[in-house]
Amino acid sequence: MAKGGVKRSREEEPSTISSKSHTTELKVTSFTEEPVAVVGSFFQGLQVPHTTEFDLYHHKKRSDKYVIHGENDHLNYDGETNPEETNDYVLALYDPIKKSLDLYKSPFIQGKVQAKSKRIYKGPSVRQAGVRNITQRNALGEAFGTKKAKAAITNLERNRIDSEKLQDIELDIIDTVKVSTQDLPTRAKMEEMVTHDRPTPVANVDATNVEDIYGLYDIIPKKEWSFLRVSSLFNESDESKTIELLPYSNSNYINKHLTNILAQKNTEKLQLLFYASLLFGVYENRRIKDKQSLMLKLQNKPSEILIDGILERFTIARSSAVGKSKDRSYLIDPHHEDKLLCYLLAIIFHIDNFMVEIPPLANELNMKPTRLLGLFKALGAIIKSATVGQAEAFGIAKSAASTYKIASLKVPFKLPEMSRRMGGKR
Repeated sequence: MAKGGVKRSREEEPSTISSKSHTTELKVTSFTEEPVAVVGSFFQGLQVPHTTEFDLYHHKKRSDKYVIHGENDHLNYDGETNPEETNDYVLALYDPIKKSLDLYKSPFIQGKVQAKSKRIYKGPSVRQAGVRNITQRNALGEAFGTKKAKAAITNLERNRIDSEKLQDIELDIIDTVKVSTQDLPTRAKMEEMVTHDRPTPVANVDATNVEDIYGLYDIIPKKEWSFLRVSSLFNESDESKTIELLPYSNSNYINKHLTNILAQKNTEKLQLLFYASLLFGVYENRRIKDKQSLMLKLQNKPSEILIDGILERFTIARSSAVGKSKDRSYLIDPHHEDKLLCYLLAIIFHIDNFMVEIPPLANELNMKPTRLLGLFKALGAIIKSATVGQAEAFGIAKSAASTYKIASLKVPFKLPEMSRRMGGKR
């Protein structure tokens, strides 16, 4: 044994413990560049009360700038990103079942926490130069000035804003604004209300085919289609008697199209024509106030299910109405009148292959062409003068083509903004 050495017993010899390292492979399934969260420095080791509400703001012009603000009864939490520092932080969401990670790029916000009692009110910087001179000048004016000059100085002092007093009421103003605006509808809710208020059928703005802009089931509910029974119209050989089978037989538009549709054996278009005839009849008798009288005017030809559907969508039930559903009393106000006409025009678009002559239709509905133009525009139709070729096809003089208006639907479709009165002046 060497001098100064230490002898160890076998028990004291160090033992080597072998261990197996266990590793788990994690799979990254996605990486999102667009931030969906931020990393705040003031959350490190800090317990934030559950009552604290945070708002995150993104600068419109600078995509890398974020500002956060939160507060509760006692503390304010404020922070913002530093453009001079890199913000390459990534938030990882771990899925223990799939053993995978979803990564989200997250900006880093340098934050600070401050007690509300220590809050410093920052007002706009005020230029102090000349303040002493103004004070001296006012003092001289008060001592030696005329009555008019003294009155001007008094009014100036009376109207001077006391910034210290404003500091005391600043928080009260903010709280009042929050209370006053908390019940205001959100943008999404307002858009939903506007969509619900439109007098037109629901439009498919993403339609790639013109017939899909206003789908047939969005105009006539699917459950009512089975009650559009038109087989008897195909079986009748006498044209005048065929017209009498329709709910409303005094429509030039319906009578003009009936022969061609029967010759084509087009059941779907005949069903549309039947329903259009029904809407023409309801519009013609829009001053009637009860269901039974309307059924009599339509000679009980349409199914009662169809009538109930029309009254449900295009009328207002009168509050004074008492009795069974067959005695239903109703009213067609201006909004529901526009709605009925818009649905009728949507059907006419389908019948006329999405190109409609406006003058004869305005004449039949006994309304000014300007009002009918407004209804077509509400549907998103394009209004143009007839071309020479169209004038020849419609049987009008070429000289009148420039004033003869045609409404058409096309894709891509843009839903128009809803004006206050879609139909214009009645």
